[in-house]
Amino acid sequence: MPTQQGQLNHADAGFQFPLDRLDRAFGSLDFEPVTLDRIEEFHALADELIDGEIASAEDIARVQGWTRRSLHMRVWNGRPDGFVASIPLSQKGVDALFAGKFGFANAERDWVCGLEEKAAALLSWGLAGRNPHAQAAALRALLVGWRGFYSDVRVYARARSTEGKALMRRLGFEICGYPDGVSPLYGSTGFPEKLGGMLLKRTVLGEWETAS
Repeated sequence: MPTQQGQLNHADAGFQFPLDRLDRAFGSLDFEPVTLDRIEEFHALADELIDGEIASAEDIARVQGWTRRSLHMRVWNGRPDGFVASIPLSQKGVDALFAGKFGFANAERDWVCGLEEKAAALLSWGLAGRNPHAQAAALRALLVGWRGFYSDVRVYARARSTEGKALMRRLGFEICGYPDGVSPLYGSTGFPEKLGGMLLKRTVLGEWETAS
């Protein structure tokens, strides 16, 4: 009898997401994985830096427990000052996103990917920093994750601010629709080679690409 994991995404038999490598890549930019005992700390930071209401700490913890790779916080001088949150989606998750159903609060297990499931897409839930230095680091972390670990799937994102919409344009995203009837959903049109090449020049990702 197949396991529950196998039933969720049996086509990915043998796949194993390189979590240690992802954490090392983010660690090179001073981002640490958010363990479940630090969810409250992450939630407080996200609540401070994101405009509008965000999901509860309990909801965020549930999704992080399923994916084990969605949340990273930047720690600078011993204090968290930025974060990157990206959720690997299954095809059912992509369908839920376009139907206006997907969010931390109502996420279902088969909408997201565990470590043994290959993502059909990546949802960039948020990236932010307390100051321009932390904001730039968060963008570089997103690009490292995208180029190094999700280059074969489309990245989706929403923008809650004028700055966020400007960032979508810089990254070459296009509006895919308005699933909730109000806010646009953006989708990538490919990795932003010019901007990415400039920002990733001195990251550990460049060392891996040279060695591969």
